[in-house]
Amino acid sequence: MRLRTPLAALAVVAALAAATAVHAEEAAGAWTGVMKSATFGDLTFAVRLYKAAGGYEGEFDDVTLGVRNIPVRNVAATGERLAFDLASGGAHYEATWDAAANMWVGTWKSPTSPAGIPLRLAHGAPPPPPHVEGLDGDWQGVLNFGPTGLLRLVFHIHTRPDGATTATIDSPDQGAAGAPVSAIRRHGHEVEIEALTLHAQMVGELSDDGARIQGEFVQGQAILPTVLTRGGDLPSAPSGGASAGPAATVWRMPDDATVRQILVRRIDTERRGVGIVVGMISPAGRRVVAYGAPDIGDPRRVDGETLFEIGSISKTFIALVLQDMALKGEVGLDDPVAKYLPPGTKVPSHGGKAITLRELATHTAGLPHDIPNPNVKRMDEMLDNMTEARLYSFLAAYELPRDPGEAWDYSNLGVGLLGVALSRRAGTDLDTLIHQRVTGPLGMISTVLTMTPQLQPRLAVGHDAFMRPEPPIEIGPAERAAGQIRSSADDMLTYLAAEMGYTQTPLKPAMDAMLATERPGMGGVFKQALGWMILDPPSGRIVTHSGGTFGQRAFAAFNPKTREGVVVLSNAEGATGADDIGLHIISGTPLPALPPAPAAPVEDAQRPELALGAEAAKPYIGRYRLSRSVFMTIGYESGHLTVTAEAGGHKGPVLPAAWHGGTDFSAPASSGDMVRFAFQLNPEGQASAFTWRGRSGDFLLRRVEGA
Repeated sequence: MRLRTPLAALAVVAALAAATAVHAEEAAGAWTGVMKSATFGDLTFAVRLYKAAGGYEGEFDDVTLGVRNIPVRNVAATGERLAFDLASGGAHYEATWDAAANMWVGTWKSPTSPAGIPLRLAHGAPPPPPHVEGLDGDWQGVLNFGPTGLLRLVFHIHTRPDGATTATIDSPDQGAAGAPVSAIRRHGHEVEIEALTLHAQMVGELSDDGARIQGEFVQGQAILPTVLTRGGDLPSAPSGGASAGPAATVWRMPDDATVRQILVRRIDTERRGVGIVVGMISPAGRRVVAYGAPDIGDPRRVDGETLFEIGSISKTFIALVLQDMALKGEVGLDDPVAKYLPPGTKVPSHGGKAITLRELATHTAGLPHDIPNPNVKRMDEMLDNMTEARLYSFLAAYELPRDPGEAWDYSNLGVGLLGVALSRRAGTDLDTLIHQRVTGPLGMISTVLTMTPQLQPRLAVGHDAFMRPEPPIEIGPAERAAGQIRSSADDMLTYLAAEMGYTQTPLKPAMDAMLATERPGMGGVFKQALGWMILDPPSGRIVTHSGGTFGQRAFAAFNPKTREGVVVLSNAEGATGADDIGLHIISGTPLPALPPAPAAPVEDAQRPELALGAEAAKPYIGRYRLSRSVFMTIGYESGHLTVTAEAGGHKGPVLPAAWHGGTDFSAPASSGDMVRFAFQLNPEGQASAFTWRGRSGDFLLRRVEGA
């Protein structure tokens, strides 16, 4: 985060300070102060200092954000001076004693505020977090990000012995754990969980039995329907957060037989995949372990040459192009992106600050996840229609919510815009740019954006979470750089070999320089480099990225110190199958057994669509509420019910629904899913609610009174 300096430090008369200086032993105890943040507003800091052998020890809390118990190091409390460092985050505080004000008056410095921010600390502890009744436990749910895939969330809520209720958030599929929760509130059945570090909030309704919270997860401009349930089978992930973790341990990648057992279990027993390929590289050489098929019923076996969609790992390729062009003086990392777009293109700015190339590559530009398009009926149409003209039109009308560079929000749109700008600067198309700058020099002959007739037979068929085939999706030019690349395990190992210096390449300086840029990622639980994300679990630093498309998942990671790397490619979507296996192999993250995936619902194509007359449709027509700001409107048009989703006042496309008899319907959701929904009728025969069954859970929507 970047902080303003709104307060002037008080001048301290030297003679007075010397005469009334605090004694060193008086520095022990609790100290609290407030610092203003441009991103989060007032931040309450608390420091607890204890006398210890040879000096002081202590802990630091950011009370507002919910970050607690960060160890304090290098404490100096002599005479009128106090100084200390935080064990993580690179922050330093230095102050002198102001006897008149009875407080420490000093400056807080961090990597994001190197000039320093005035901060006063006074005696006393802040009030503890409030007690919240009836929410203790692990609450788990899934967010549906469409082509990016499913993202699991785990909320850990705990009431301490002193009655204070605190919580943290895990994102297992991003290898992140321990993101702090800022506040938990409950008013009857309504529950609010706020995480300021993530710019996110979960708001929902607690069920009567206390086992379920249905609502919405809001992050930036994304409003995602979410169901949280107590318990479940989701594993924890390695912590990259600021809190102290266990001592570093030595972890080495498992042998081939162990990896193969994991793949057999995941496909044959747990039914979470069709074909999975794992590639590993270390000082001992390369290894490839594969199990399964390119498609159900295909007699062929997947191997190191099988092609998969790698999704968002594509972002590391365009970020490498950016860094290489910067080192060669063709662009500047901090050049405004508008410099490389057609003359007259309007790009949003905020606070007088323009969006730069570096901010696009680090997800800090302030742009939304994707370009919204309410006029299509399927997600693949939305992706395919992402033209440069639509991109420029969207940018001209969009208003940034904050200054560029101020906070992290994952954005396919931002990386897509980066690809457009760099292609224009190089005077070529994106396929040629990636080939000339990355895949060609590295000899990655099976890594492409556009499939060729020669490579097509080697491409694995994608499958949904029920192992049903999913066709490949072509992304339009506006976002192509964010997720269009296909590659093989053999080629991805070549990519990792270059990253770790096993092969000589002129791209190595650019690869190293990419990791020199570090920005706080989601809630500070990981760091965002150019393209890559950086985790710091106990087993050692990991550079990583994962990717998801409709039907496929991919994961890549390497440890720069041990020079070990892993890539996992799966031709089935879902929250498990590539990310969790890859994290286990590279860092030792636990990989518990999962229950078998549920069987696919009855195919709607096998259930004939029936004709629905206008009179028969009347009981269903109306407006229904899923959560605070998510609604669905049921209408009727040309013999079909229609479904229109609304989130935050923004309406999606009008989708036709098929009737299968009784109160049972199906519809293609705007996320690309085929979902089923069934109405509940009151004694008068009018629909009072319906249950919507999608990839991320079942949602109950109640009719809005008067609608």
